[in-house]
Amino acid sequence: MSVEHVSRRTIVLGAGAVAVATACSTGNNGSTVAATPSTTTAGTTPVTPTTDVPVPTTVPEVAAPPAPPNGTVLARSGEIPVGAGLIAGDTVITQPNPGDFRAFSATCTHQGCAVSAIAGGTINCPCHGSRFNLDGSVATGPATRSLVARPISVQDGLIVAGAAAPVVAVDQPAETEQPAAAPAPEPGAPDNALARTSDVPVGGGLILGNIVVTQPDFGSFLGFSTTCTHLGCAVNSVGGGSIDCPCHGSKFNLDGTVAVGPATRPLDSRPVGVENGWVVSGPGGTAPQRPCWCDILPLPPGVLGC
Repeated sequence: MSVEHVSRRTIVLGAGAVAVATACSTGNNGSTVAATPSTTTAGTTPVTPTTDVPVPTTVPEVAAPPAPPNGTVLARSGEIPVGAGLIAGDTVITQPNPGDFRAFSATCTHQGCAVSAIAGGTINCPCHGSRFNLDGSVATGPATRSLVARPISVQDGLIVAGAAAPVVAVDQPAETEQPAAAPAPEPGAPDNALARTSDVPVGGGLILGNIVVTQPDFGSFLGFSTTCTHLGCAVNSVGGGSIDCPCHGSKFNLDGTVAVGPATRPLDSRPVGVENGWVVSGPGGTAPQRPCWCDILPLPPGVLGC
């Protein structure tokens, strides 16, 4: 066999192998592609058919959710009806007028029950019937003190616990909050003054903060705690010769002793005195002036200020 015959046979076999490999590769891809004859020329590289490659799809960026508001969210502003409100946990939220949102503790100031409903324009306590206006003030007793206010703010349509953070310019330092100035005392009044002696009626008295001051007889000033010794309510009036509790009807004499139950113990005393025409808390600097008739009439001690 000649050399030329061997070379020509090798070329034919090589071309057939290339065609078979191409057909197998096409069959593996699940599609039929017609084989294209390839011409091999000396000094050139055979061209291999290519398949399409899918282009990756670009994933759009997802915007981050808005930052939550400062503080604890209590409710949406749209959930608070005008002229009413709702109770969110231990906080009462009202809207007396459009856009005027207010918040209070849900604890009734009578005996510490929790208010349970807002209806008919009032915040209602189920225990003893106390009702509060939408601004927290007392509408119906026996409660005598307003509900305790709580700070809230409106942020992006949400009612948030706590006051809104102040906005401070970047190029300006924040101002230091100064405490509110105390009201100037009345000229000549002692630092511990409660009232002028002339303001306390003889045979009556006044409620001054958490102290009851009475004057059973002229010049005789007595002080007591305003806490009723029955169940701890606050007495709220002095009239008709007695100190009266609104909760269960207890009455106390002007010397603090029990006049009418259900209380069984006298009011707790508080030290008061007289100083330069003022009733003061604690012992006073001067004794009350003795009426002139005590030196004229034979009156026993304690009668008509003697």
